[in-house]
Amino acid sequence: MNHKAKMSLTMVNGGCLVKMLKSVGVFFGGWGLLKPCHVLANSPYSEPALVSVGSVVVSIIPFVGVLFAVGFYTLLERKVLSIIMIRKGPSKVSYMGILQPFSDAGKLLCKEFIVPTRANVGPFILAPAVMLIISLLGWLLYPYKSAEVFYVFGVILFMAVTSISVYGVMMSGWVSNSKYSLLGAVRAMAQSISYEIPMGFIFFCVVLCAGLFSFQEISMYQQSLFFFFFPLCGALVVWLLCVLAETNRAPFDFVEGESELVSGYNVEYSGGGFAVMFIAEYSSILLSSVVSAIMFFGGNEVLTGLFTLAVATFFLITRASLPRLRYDKLMNLCWTVLLCVMLSISVCVVVLVSL
Repeated sequence: MNHKAKMSLTMVNGGCLVKMLKSVGVFFGGWGLLKPCHVLANSPYSEPALVSVGSVVVSIIPFVGVLFAVGFYTLLERKVLSIIMIRKGPSKVSYMGILQPFSDAGKLLCKEFIVPTRANVGPFILAPAVMLIISLLGWLLYPYKSAEVFYVFGVILFMAVTSISVYGVMMSGWVSNSKYSLLGAVRAMAQSISYEIPMGFIFFCVVLCAGLFSFQEISMYQQSLFFFFFPLCGALVVWLLCVLAETNRAPFDFVEGESELVSGYNVEYSGGGFAVMFIAEYSSILLSSVVSAIMFFGGNEVLTGLFTLAVATFFLITRASLPRLRYDKLMNLCWTVLLCVMLSISVCVVVLVSL
């Protein structure tokens, strides 16, 4: 294929992708704007009104902030890994490589989005969007002090969001019609069952200590510097192990095993599709860091931010320090060690709370 044919094919693929994103954006944007109008119109106490532009902009700003945070978190990861490995990290793009995330994003988005011949085209294109939407849904639970939206059962909603996040991996691995991607999807489904049970016991302990299901109230409960870390330090260790498995990070990155699965479930993705999946994965890492800080080191937002940065750095140091474990060792760890530890801690918490 000559150069002109490649350019025309790339422009056609890009045009189709842009049209699809526009259609999806118009649909969800119109639904989000019209639904409040419908509710207000059916209300006997208020007149029909449109959602103000300011409220829409304010609701979008947190998600834009998450996307920027993901970009600079990748820069932090590369800097930390370079320091640990005694080599140079990104340092050429702008001052100290600060604009390196924008360069990487532009490079990925300018690459051709190739759909394999044997892949299911519709689900193949939709899978990265599903992963990104699910990862961004969890950010609605951030404990804003002045938020108008208050999730009374935020803990249960977070458990639901983290549980369905594996469906994006399963979808992308299955529709690719590749042996390696399918094996990565099967690994993700199997390991999600193992680590989610100890994670559920951790939420049970935190909710039982606070007597609340809302992240805002759990954070406010710890404003007197009585952190849940002190009585639940063992649960924090189990939580960090479960979060590493949930976000597919080393040493539990089995769904992305480069040595045996050739990148795993995302092996057939390129260009913008791979970039969206990359953003979804790192967004989940930052969300898990925020939730860790809220549950065990809550209080004011300064402390929450500091401990979030500490947990996020823990992910990076773990990746640079530990090799990938064998797959059966994670299953054995979750079912025989972590589950027994959390059952013991749960019994102790129940006894202490009932006294």
